[in-house]
Amino acid sequence: MKLTEVDRKSRVLTKAQFGCLRNAYTINITRGCEFTCVYCYARGYPDAPFCGEVQLYRNLPQKLTEELDNPRRRSVIHRVVFNTASDSFQTHPDILEITYRTMMVFLERGIGFSFLTKGWIPNRFIELFSDFPELIVSRIGLVSTSNRYRDLFEPNAATVSERLQNIERLQNVGVKTEVRIDPIIPFYTDDEESITKLFKALITIGIKTVSLSYLHLRPAILNQLKRELPPTEFNVLQSCFENKPWTVVGSSTRSKLIPASLRKKGYNRFKHLAKKFGIAALICSCKNPDLPGQQCSSAFGTEEIRSSLKEKSIQLSLFPC
Repeated sequence: MKLTEVDRKSRVLTKAQFGCLRNAYTINITRGCEFTCVYCYARGYPDAPFCGEVQLYRNLPQKLTEELDNPRRRSVIHRVVFNTASDSFQTHPDILEITYRTMMVFLERGIGFSFLTKGWIPNRFIELFSDFPELIVSRIGLVSTSNRYRDLFEPNAATVSERLQNIERLQNVGVKTEVRIDPIIPFYTDDEESITKLFKALITIGIKTVSLSYLHLRPAILNQLKRELPPTEFNVLQSCFENKPWTVVGSSTRSKLIPASLRKKGYNRFKHLAKKFGIAALICSCKNPDLPGQQCSSAFGTEEIRSSLKEKSIQLSLFPC
Protein backbone atom coordinates (compact mmCIF):
# COMPACT_ATOMS: atom_id res chain seq x y z
CA MET A 1 0.00 0.00 0.00
CA LYS A 2 1.15 3.52 -0.81
CA LEU A 3 0.23 6.06 1.88
CA THR A 4 0.05 9.71 0.89
CA GLU A 5 -0.44 12.40 3.54
CA VAL A 6 -2.72 15.27 2.56
CA ASP A 7 -4.32 18.21 4.35
CA ARG A 8 -8.05 18.34 4.79
CA LYS A 9 -9.24 21.60 3.25
CA SER A 10 -12.98 21.44 3.87
CA ARG A 11 -14.88 20.89 7.10
CA VAL A 12 -14.08 17.66 8.88
CA LEU A 13 -17.62 16.80 9.95
CA THR A 14 -20.09 16.48 7.11
CA LYS A 15 -23.79 15.75 7.39
CA ALA A 16 -25.04 12.66 5.60
CA GLN A 17 -28.23 12.89 3.58
CA PHE A 18 -29.03 9.26 2.93
CA GLY A 19 -30.67 6.26 4.52
CA CYS A 20 -29.96 5.30 8.12
CA LEU A 21 -27.25 7.96 8.29
CA ARG A 22 -29.61 10.82 7.50
CA ASN A 23 -28.74 13.93 9.51
CA ALA A 24 -25.82 12.23 11.27
CA TYR A 25 -22.43 13.91 11.17
CA THR A 26 -19.82 11.64 9.64
CA ILE A 27 -16.04 11.49 9.54
CA ASN A 28 -13.43 9.52 7.58
CA ILE A 29 -9.79 9.33 8.56
CA THR A 30 -8.63 8.52 5.04
CA ARG A 31 -9.70 8.68 1.44
CA GLY A 32 -9.33 5.15 0.16
CA CYS A 33 -8.76 2.04 2.27
CA GLU A 34 -6.01 -0.57 2.35
CA PHE A 35 -8.52 -3.40 2.84
CA THR A 36 -9.70 -3.05 -0.80
CA CYS A 37 -12.82 -5.16 -0.32
CA VAL A 38 -13.99 -6.18 -3.78
CA TYR A 39 -17.57 -4.99 -3.20
CA CYS A 40 -16.62 -1.58 -1.74
CA TYR A 41 -18.71 1.16 -3.34
CA ALA A 42 -16.37 3.91 -2.10
CA ARG A 43 -13.66 2.65 -4.44
CA GLY A 44 -15.87 3.79 -7.31
CA TYR A 45 -16.13 7.41 -6.18
CA PRO A 46 -14.84 9.89 -8.78
CA ASP A 47 -12.22 11.22 -6.32
CA ALA A 48 -11.20 7.81 -4.98
CA PRO A 49 -7.44 7.09 -5.10
CA PHE A 50 -6.08 4.36 -7.33
CA CYS A 51 -6.22 0.83 -5.93
CA GLY A 52 -3.32 0.38 -3.53
CA GLU A 53 -3.15 4.06 -2.57
CA VAL A 54 -4.58 5.60 0.58
CA GLN A 55 -4.67 9.31 1.36
CA LEU A 56 -4.41 10.17 5.07
CA TYR A 57 -5.77 13.46 6.39
CA ARG A 58 -2.79 14.36 8.56
CA ASN A 59 -4.34 17.59 9.91
CA LEU A 60 -7.62 15.97 10.93
CA PRO A 61 -7.25 16.23 14.75
CA GLN A 62 -6.26 19.89 14.53
CA LYS A 63 -9.11 20.85 12.19
CA LEU A 64 -11.61 18.84 14.24
CA THR A 65 -10.48 20.60 17.42
CA GLU A 66 -10.98 23.98 15.76
CA GLU A 67 -14.46 23.00 14.62
CA LEU A 68 -15.61 21.68 17.98
CA ASP A 69 -14.13 24.56 19.93
CA ASN A 70 -16.26 26.95 17.89
CA PRO A 71 -19.42 27.34 20.05
CA ARG A 72 -21.72 27.77 17.07
CA ARG A 73 -20.37 24.69 15.34
CA ARG A 74 -20.21 22.62 18.53
CA SER A 75 -23.85 23.31 19.35
CA VAL A 76 -25.09 21.44 16.26
CA ILE A 77 -22.90 18.34 16.54
CA HIS A 78 -25.17 15.67 17.97
CA ARG A 79 -24.42 12.58 15.90
CA VAL A 80 -20.98 11.39 14.88
CA VAL A 81 -20.32 8.29 12.81
CA PHE A 82 -16.89 7.04 11.71
CA ASN A 83 -16.10 5.19 8.52
CA THR A 84 -18.74 5.78 5.87
CA ALA A 85 -16.15 5.35 3.11
CA SER A 86 -13.03 3.95 4.78
CA ASP A 87 -11.92 2.13 7.92
CA SER A 88 -10.32 3.74 10.96
CA PHE A 89 -8.43 0.58 11.90
CA GLN A 90 -6.28 0.05 8.85
CA THR A 91 -2.90 -1.35 9.79
CA HIS A 92 -0.57 1.53 8.89
CA PRO A 93 0.77 3.11 12.11
CA ASP A 94 0.26 6.67 10.82
CA ILE A 95 -3.41 5.97 10.11
CA LEU A 96 -3.85 4.46 13.57
CA GLU A 97 -2.16 7.47 15.18
CA ILE A 98 -4.49 9.96 13.47
CA THR A 99 -7.46 7.74 14.35
CA TYR A 100 -6.44 7.68 18.00
CA ARG A 101 -5.92 11.43 18.24
CA THR A 102 -9.18 12.12 16.42
CA MET A 103 -11.21 9.85 18.69
CA MET A 104 -9.59 11.51 21.70
CA VAL A 105 -10.84 14.90 20.51
CA PHE A 106 -14.42 13.62 20.68
CA LEU A 107 -14.10 11.72 23.93
CA GLU A 108 -12.40 14.57 25.79
CA ARG A 109 -15.41 16.73 24.92
CA GLY A 110 -17.97 14.15 25.94
CA ILE A 111 -19.10 13.53 22.36
CA GLY A 112 -20.02 9.95 21.59
CA PHE A 113 -19.41 8.17 18.33
CA SER A 114 -19.96 4.90 16.55
CA PHE A 115 -17.61 3.11 14.22
CA LEU A 116 -17.77 0.20 11.83
CA THR A 117 -14.65 -1.82 11.19
CA LYS A 118 -13.35 -4.94 9.50
CA GLY A 119 -9.89 -4.36 10.94
CA TRP A 120 -7.99 -5.36 14.07
CA ILE A 121 -8.38 -2.88 16.95
CA PRO A 122 -5.05 -2.35 18.74
CA ASN A 123 -4.88 -2.65 22.53
CA ARG A 124 -4.35 1.06 23.15
CA PHE A 125 -7.78 1.77 21.65
CA ILE A 126 -9.39 -0.84 23.89
CA GLU A 127 -7.72 0.82 26.87
CA LEU A 128 -8.96 4.24 25.72
CA PHE A 129 -12.50 2.98 25.19
CA SER A 130 -12.54 1.42 28.65
CA ASP A 131 -12.55 4.95 30.11
CA PHE A 132 -15.54 6.05 27.99
CA PRO A 133 -17.65 2.94 27.28
CA GLU A 134 -20.96 4.80 27.49
CA LEU A 135 -19.85 7.14 24.70
CA ILE A 136 -19.04 4.47 22.13
CA VAL A 137 -20.98 2.00 20.02
CA SER A 138 -18.95 -0.42 17.94
CA ARG A 139 -19.99 -2.42 14.93
CA ILE A 140 -17.88 -5.25 13.62
CA GLY A 141 -18.36 -6.19 9.98
CA LEU A 142 -18.52 -9.97 9.74
CA VAL A 143 -20.38 -11.77 6.96
CA SER A 144 -19.00 -15.29 7.19
CA THR A 145 -16.69 -17.48 9.24
CA SER A 146 -15.27 -18.89 6.00
CA ASN A 147 -11.64 -18.01 5.37
CA ARG A 148 -12.25 -18.52 1.66
CA TYR A 149 -14.93 -15.82 1.73
CA ARG A 150 -12.48 -13.43 3.37
CA ASP A 151 -9.73 -14.26 0.89
CA LEU A 152 -12.03 -13.61 -2.07
CA PHE A 153 -14.07 -10.62 -0.92
CA GLU A 154 -12.08 -8.94 1.89
CA PRO A 155 -8.49 -9.99 1.17
CA ASN A 156 -6.70 -7.42 3.33
CA ALA A 157 -9.12 -7.12 6.23
CA ALA A 158 -8.65 -8.71 9.64
CA THR A 159 -9.13 -12.45 9.96
CA VAL A 160 -12.35 -13.95 11.29
CA SER A 161 -10.56 -14.87 14.51
CA GLU A 162 -9.29 -11.30 14.97
CA ARG A 163 -12.75 -9.83 14.48
CA LEU A 164 -14.27 -12.24 16.98
CA GLN A 165 -11.53 -11.24 19.41
CA ASN A 166 -12.40 -7.57 18.77
CA ILE A 167 -15.95 -8.26 19.86
CA GLU A 168 -14.87 -9.99 23.07
CA ARG A 169 -12.35 -7.29 23.96
CA LEU A 170 -14.83 -4.46 23.34
CA GLN A 171 -17.56 -6.13 25.35
CA ASN A 172 -15.15 -6.85 28.19
CA VAL A 173 -14.59 -3.11 28.68
CA GLY A 174 -18.31 -2.31 28.46
CA VAL A 175 -18.56 -1.03 24.89
CA LYS A 176 -21.89 -1.79 23.22
CA THR A 177 -21.01 -4.04 20.30
CA GLU A 178 -23.07 -5.33 17.41
CA VAL A 179 -22.31 -7.18 14.21
CA ARG A 180 -23.09 -6.01 10.72
CA ILE A 181 -23.64 -8.86 8.25
CA ASP A 182 -23.19 -6.81 5.12
CA PRO A 183 -22.95 -7.50 2.27
CA ILE A 184 -24.60 -10.90 2.24
CA ILE A 185 -23.46 -12.68 -0.90
CA PRO A 186 -26.27 -14.72 -2.50
CA PHE A 187 -25.58 -18.45 -2.91
CA TYR A 188 -22.29 -17.97 -1.08
CA THR A 189 -22.93 -16.80 2.49
CA ASP A 190 -26.72 -17.14 2.85
CA ASP A 191 -27.14 -20.93 3.01
CA GLU A 192 -28.27 -22.52 6.27
CA GLU A 193 -24.89 -24.08 7.05
CA SER A 194 -22.98 -20.82 6.63
CA ILE A 195 -25.49 -18.83 8.67
CA THR A 196 -25.54 -21.43 11.44
CA LYS A 197 -21.74 -21.41 11.73
CA LEU A 198 -21.73 -17.62 11.94
CA PHE A 199 -24.47 -17.44 14.58
CA LYS A 200 -22.82 -20.17 16.65
CA ALA A 201 -19.62 -18.14 16.72
CA LEU A 202 -21.48 -14.93 17.61
CA ILE A 203 -23.72 -16.29 20.35
CA THR A 204 -20.70 -17.89 22.02
CA ILE A 205 -19.23 -14.42 22.60
CA GLY A 206 -22.51 -12.80 23.61
CA ILE A 207 -23.71 -11.03 20.46
CA LYS A 208 -27.45 -10.40 20.66
CA THR A 209 -28.11 -8.09 17.69
CA VAL A 210 -27.04 -8.18 14.05
CA SER A 211 -28.00 -6.05 11.07
CA LEU A 212 -28.50 -7.61 7.66
CA SER A 213 -28.11 -6.34 4.13
CA TYR A 214 -27.58 -8.06 0.80
CA LEU A 215 -25.03 -6.96 -1.76
CA HIS A 216 -26.24 -4.27 -4.13
CA LEU A 217 -24.45 -2.96 -7.17
CA ARG A 218 -23.46 0.55 -8.09
CA PRO A 219 -22.25 1.24 -11.63
CA ALA A 220 -18.56 1.31 -10.71
CA ILE A 221 -18.67 -1.93 -8.70
CA LEU A 222 -19.53 -4.27 -11.57
CA ASN A 223 -16.18 -3.92 -13.33
CA GLN A 224 -14.45 -4.10 -9.97
CA LEU A 225 -16.06 -7.46 -9.22
CA LYS A 226 -15.28 -8.76 -12.69
CA ARG A 227 -11.65 -7.75 -12.39
CA GLU A 228 -11.02 -9.10 -8.89
CA LEU A 229 -13.23 -12.18 -8.45
CA PRO A 230 -12.68 -15.59 -10.04
CA PRO A 231 -14.96 -16.09 -13.09
CA THR A 232 -17.24 -18.59 -11.33
CA GLU A 233 -18.04 -16.32 -8.40
CA PHE A 234 -18.43 -13.30 -10.66
CA ASN A 235 -20.82 -15.08 -13.03
CA VAL A 236 -23.02 -16.23 -10.16
CA LEU A 237 -23.24 -12.70 -8.79
CA GLN A 238 -23.80 -11.15 -12.17
CA SER A 239 -26.70 -13.53 -12.83
CA CYS A 240 -28.46 -12.20 -9.72
CA PHE A 241 -28.61 -8.72 -11.21
CA GLU A 242 -29.36 -9.51 -14.85
CA ASN A 243 -32.36 -7.66 -16.26
CA LYS A 244 -32.69 -5.63 -13.07
CA PRO A 245 -33.11 -1.87 -13.61
CA TRP A 246 -30.88 0.79 -12.11
CA THR A 247 -32.71 2.53 -9.28
CA VAL A 248 -32.01 4.87 -6.38
CA VAL A 249 -31.23 3.03 -3.14
CA GLY A 250 -30.50 5.00 0.01
CA SER A 251 -29.06 8.02 -1.79
CA SER A 252 -28.89 9.70 -5.17
CA THR A 253 -26.56 6.98 -6.45
CA ARG A 254 -27.92 4.51 -9.00
CA SER A 255 -27.92 0.94 -7.78
CA LYS A 256 -29.17 -2.51 -8.66
CA LEU A 257 -30.87 -4.69 -6.07
CA ILE A 258 -30.94 -8.45 -5.96
CA PRO A 259 -34.51 -9.60 -6.77
CA ALA A 260 -36.86 -9.03 -3.85
CA SER A 261 -37.99 -12.67 -3.83
CA LEU A 262 -34.40 -13.89 -3.35
CA ARG A 263 -33.66 -11.33 -0.64
CA LYS A 264 -36.90 -12.10 1.18
CA LYS A 265 -36.15 -15.82 1.29
CA GLY A 266 -32.61 -15.12 2.47
CA TYR A 267 -33.67 -12.69 5.18
CA ASN A 268 -36.31 -15.11 6.41
CA ARG A 269 -33.63 -17.80 6.63
CA PHE A 270 -31.40 -15.48 8.66
CA LYS A 271 -34.25 -14.43 10.94
CA HIS A 272 -35.43 -18.00 11.50
CA LEU A 273 -31.96 -19.16 12.50
CA ALA A 274 -31.28 -16.01 14.52
CA LYS A 275 -34.40 -16.67 16.58
CA LYS A 276 -33.11 -20.15 17.42
CA PHE A 277 -29.94 -18.59 18.80
CA GLY A 278 -31.72 -15.76 20.62
CA ILE A 279 -30.29 -13.13 18.28
CA ALA A 280 -32.25 -10.12 17.02
CA ALA A 281 -31.75 -9.70 13.26
CA LEU A 282 -32.53 -6.25 11.83
CA ILE A 283 -32.98 -5.68 8.10
CA CYS A 284 -31.53 -2.39 6.91
CA SER A 285 -34.52 -0.53 5.47
CA CYS A 286 -32.50 2.03 3.51
CA LYS A 287 -30.95 -0.74 1.40
CA ASN A 288 -34.22 -2.63 1.06
CA PRO A 289 -36.83 0.00 0.16
CA ASP A 290 -39.12 -2.63 -1.33
CA LEU A 291 -39.18 -4.87 1.78
CA PRO A 292 -40.24 -4.42 5.41
CA GLY A 293 -37.23 -3.48 7.47
CA GLN A 294 -35.86 -1.45 10.33
CA GLN A 295 -33.57 1.51 10.59
CA CYS A 296 -30.20 0.18 11.68
CA SER A 297 -30.20 2.96 14.30
CA SER A 298 -33.28 1.56 16.04
CA ALA A 299 -31.29 -0.54 18.49
CA PHE A 300 -29.49 2.53 19.80
CA GLY A 301 -32.52 4.53 20.84
CA THR A 302 -33.58 2.47 23.84
CA GLU A 303 -34.75 4.18 26.98
CA GLU A 304 -32.03 2.41 28.94
CA ILE A 305 -29.33 4.11 26.86
CA ARG A 306 -31.13 7.46 26.85
CA SER A 307 -31.46 7.40 30.65
CA SER A 308 -27.83 6.48 31.12
CA LEU A 309 -26.69 9.32 28.93
CA LYS A 310 -29.06 11.82 30.53
CA GLU A 311 -27.65 11.02 33.96
CA LYS A 312 -24.13 11.64 32.73
CA SER A 313 -25.17 14.83 30.87
CA ILE A 314 -23.40 13.81 27.70
CA GLN A 315 -24.32 13.87 24.07
CA LEU A 316 -24.44 10.66 22.08
CA SER A 317 -25.30 9.85 18.53
CA LEU A 318 -28.07 7.41 17.73
CA PHE A 319 -25.40 5.63 15.72
CA PRO A 320 -26.98 4.51 12.45
CA CYS A 321 -25.22 2.19 10.09
